[in-house]
Amino acid sequence: MILRLERCCFVSLLGLLIWLPIPLGSNRVWAWTIGEIWIALTAFALGFVFLVLRKREYFQRLKTFYWLLIPFALFQFWVFCQIVPLPTYVLAGISPVAASAYERVGAAWGYISLDPAATYIALIKGVAYLFFIVCAALLIHTKKRLKMVMLIIVISGTLQALYASFNVLWGIESSWIFHLPETDVATGSFVYKNHLANYLLLCLSMGIGLIVIDLSTSAARPVSWQAWINQTLQLLVSKKMLVRLSLIIMVIALVMTRSRMGNSALFISTFVVGIIALVFYKHRPPRLTWLLASLFVVDIILLGSFFGVEKVQERLAQTHLTSDTRHLVVEWSLPMIKDFLFTGSGLGSFYMIFPGYTQHAIGFYDHAHNEYVQFTAEVGLPATLLLGFSLLWAMMLTISVIRHRQSRTCKGAALGSLIAMVAMLLHISVDFNLQAPANTVTFLTILVVIGASHTIITPIQNRKVAHV
Repeated sequence: MILRLERCCFVSLLGLLIWLPIPLGSNRVWAWTIGEIWIALTAFALGFVFLVLRKREYFQRLKTFYWLLIPFALFQFWVFCQIVPLPTYVLAGISPVAASAYERVGAAWGYISLDPAATYIALIKGVAYLFFIVCAALLIHTKKRLKMVMLIIVISGTLQALYASFNVLWGIESSWIFHLPETDVATGSFVYKNHLANYLLLCLSMGIGLIVIDLSTSAARPVSWQAWINQTLQLLVSKKMLVRLSLIIMVIALVMTRSRMGNSALFISTFVVGIIALVFYKHRPPRLTWLLASLFVVDIILLGSFFGVEKVQERLAQTHLTSDTRHLVVEWSLPMIKDFLFTGSGLGSFYMIFPGYTQHAIGFYDHAHNEYVQFTAEVGLPATLLLGFSLLWAMMLTISVIRHRQSRTCKGAALGSLIAMVAMLLHISVDFNLQAPANTVTFLTILVVIGASHTIITPIQNRKVAHV
């Protein structure tokens, strides 16, 4: 009964990954509230399993994720500190700019955050993310589950890509459920095209990882033409071909988003990680190089030429500083970072604080279109570096898995996750993709996949332990 409840928690985790992108990327209060409740119920059920079984291995699993759990928990603690009321004379020693803002309105007490309500909402969301990480770390503990999580992410991305592509190709004027206006730019069930592009990047990366898992490490042997035809027919109806078709569909939708950095990130991340794989991949599959090459030639160049990559190129060529004001947001946010360098202005407060730093009218910006700048402005440099430590550690783990582990599943998962990380780090330099809960939860899942690929015990390791 208890083990069945544990399996139900894993199914709930998979269902959440598919659900979150559907209601506008869960980037609305009601939508992310549903997600928070979903996570809370799953965590409660898993906690019950944890208390009943009291297995030591549960503690061991969580301990192996110290590089992710500890920095993330400390980050949430700091966000909590941002909404702790303090006397203004105490606050003046911690954040002089925040203290002066509260003193100007005659308040005797104040907060590090200049928008405590928004910071409180961000804290609740962050705690939900923390519980999600704990649940995922406890539930993804076998190679079968690792592949299942990756497959579910690919399925979700394929569904989004199909929906987005059909809306554009059929000329749908408004979305089917929420009746939002649709144009010739793919957005899927998201509101913002770059959120869809970023989500597809993450899903594409997991798809690449799945294909790498299925690549044979043995060299191809010459066969007769009858055997070659038989192998080709088997390949056409295999799971690998279905995943490959999913990648093609997602690339088509990615090009249709007309996202400049989204498409560029796919090029760059695949190229960079491809080089890393060629250098560090132990017992590299002979077809790995051909797989990476095909992503450029077939998916990006050939398919893109039919589905609008030239329009993306036009957008890249026609981008001028005078017509795109996002660089001004970053430039004008630098004094904001200087004023709140160590404490931040409060997580979620950017939209309220930034208008005080604008120099002329450029329209309303509720985000900085640069997550590095926005996080530093809202939570301060130390807290931002704390999260950066987790990402850096995760990248080191992926290279370690690719280089040292013998499991094809773990190595493929690590390679796909590394592509996702590089793509995300590139894309958030010009957009606010982590503000969409669907993207954030999917990215956190990929970080957990990295940890699982590093710690999951394989049959070979079990035999070694038994021998000792």
